[in-house]
Amino acid sequence: MRSEITKTFTFEAAHHLPSVGPDHKCHRLHGHLFQVEITVIGDIDPEMGWVMDFGDLDRIGRQVVADLDHRVLNDIPEMGVPTSENIARYLFDRMAIGVPGLAAVTIHESPTSRCTYRPGETNPKPTAGLTVSVGNARDILLSCAHFLLVPPDGREPIHGHDYTLTLTAGIPVNMSQGLEGVLMECGNEATRDMDHRLLVPGRPVIGSLEQGDGFFELALPGERLRLPASDCAVLDIGNTSTEVLAEVVAQRVAKMPAILSAGVERLAVSMTEAGAATAVSRVEVKPPARS
Repeated sequence: MRSEITKTFTFEAAHHLPSVGPDHKCHRLHGHLFQVEITVIGDIDPEMGWVMDFGDLDRIGRQVVADLDHRVLNDIPEMGVPTSENIARYLFDRMAIGVPGLAAVTIHESPTSRCTYRPGETNPKPTAGLTVSVGNARDILLSCAHFLLVPPDGREPIHGHDYTLTLTAGIPVNMSQGLEGVLMECGNEATRDMDHRLLVPGRPVIGSLEQGDGFFELALPGERLRLPASDCAVLDIGNTSTEVLAEVVAQRVAKMPAILSAGVERLAVSMTEAGAATAVSRVEVKPPARS
């Protein structure tokens, strides 16, 4: 499986655009709280369940973005004119040195203005039809506990996250009526068994999962972890990374009758962990074959 992950950073800096003319507001020195999104695309590791460790992406991203924090961006010669476009290019070039699979850098200059630098997709193919998206922290929110298994013999401590989900559907033109409600209903249905539960891999990449009377027991090389069955959502996966969880939700939603009958052709599930780390899974929706 391939997946897309995104990590979000911020920095505060001043700049001005000298070429726009003295009557333009951006000619004056001013400042922004810039938001940076770093996107990586790659194959999901079959053991760890991730494209790369969000912790590694966070460490590299913080180092690169910190160089711009509390600076006048015009003082950085390599950037050129510090427009959002050039800031995104500048950060991409520096992030690419340490991040294999770097796909895009997006700069939010304000809540309503953003720019994405994606050099590997200079001429993206147009997509026929429409897209409809639903989901935010109020509507599709999961509060889960989990732990990652770390081969060959370790695991993270049990901890928790609030996950937020966004579902985006690609549909033919003129078939969008009522789809927002369908997506919201299907997204909530697909995640109902996961909410306020401990997410447990049913096919753990190390050890084995055994079921007893009212409990599950995860047998690992150095310990046996006993978990109350009523607290657990056992999923048919090897590890509980955000990438794999997004894939689980996408596959579930893609098979729902309401999605098939609505004419959905493509589905993307974006799952954000802790407000700043996002994984996206994309699937083609295939109607069942007629007998």
